[in-house]
Amino acid sequence: MCIRFKETDVRAMGRTAMGVIGMNLEDGDEIVGMQLNTQGDSLLIVSEKGMGKRTRMDEFSVQKRGGKGVKCYKIADKTGNVIGVKAVNDSHEIMMITTEGIIIQLRMEDISMIGRNTSGVKMINLDEGVTVARIAKVREKISDGMQEYDDVDQAAEKVNEESEDEEEENIIFPTESDEDEE
Repeated sequence: MCIRFKETDVRAMGRTAMGVIGMNLEDGDEIVGMQLNTQGDSLLIVSEKGMGKRTRMDEFSVQKRGGKGVKCYKIADKTGNVIGVKAVNDSHEIMMITTEGIIIQLRMEDISMIGRNTSGVKMINLDEGVTVARIAKVREKISDGMQEYDDVDQAAEKVNEESEDEEEENIIFPTESDEDEE
């Protein structure tokens, strides 16, 4: 089940507050993800057995916070449970990692855009007993927390420049004990 509600329906609270109910869950259900509609124009939903799909955001009607939501994925034995959701555009890429440590990268333009109550298409071939552990959106830029870089080479070049500058600044002066030893 998926629910879409307005961010303004969640009132601001203090750090120690318990919060409010975002979605009314059945026994055994759990939240696997939360995305903003500004993060993409479609919702990628991936199951543990490597099935997945993209569904346009406007197929999820806006409800009040705390509702049951709408059915967003057809769970069956061949799909397994939903393990992750990401808001994506055609230009995004995602990475999937399996329980065996295999990682693949997929372009979103290659993933079918289909309706809400469907199970999707096979995104990865898995061996018996292996499941998808997690999905992650590939970052468009690399950041060091201070500045963003277009690629790894540009970031490495900046790090090398900074380390050369630090070496020039770290001039060692002999102490009195060092002079005594000479």
